[in-house]
Amino acid sequence: MGKDYCKKECREFKIKNFPDNIRELLCMLAKDENNRVTIILDTCEDCILEDVCLVAVIGDLAVFRYHDKFKFVDVHCICTVIVDCETILDEVLESSNRCKC
Repeated sequence: MGKDYCKKECREFKIKNFPDNIRELLCMLAKDENNRVTIILDTCEDCILEDVCLVAVIGDLAVFRYHDKFKFVDVHCICTVIVDCETILDEVLESSNRCKC
C-alpha cells in the first residue's frame, strides 16, 4: 500500500464554490465585514501569527483591521489562514446559494 497506492488513488479534486487558494479564500471571507481570521505571515526571518479582522481584498493586497489601524498585506506573504468552522461553512453555503444567472 504506501506511496504507490496513494499516487494511484489520491487525485486532486475541486469542491464546487470552495476556494482553492489564499486569495480566493480571503475574497470569499471579505464579503462579510465581521469575519475574523488568524493569519500566519511568512517573513524573511520567522513566521508571525496575527489575529485580525478582514476588511477587503484588492488585487493581491489583503486589507485587515488590526486594533485601530489598517494593515495591508500582500496575499503571497500569507502562508496560513485560520478561520472558525462555522464562518467558513456559512460562507461556502451562502456562495453556493447565489444565483449565477
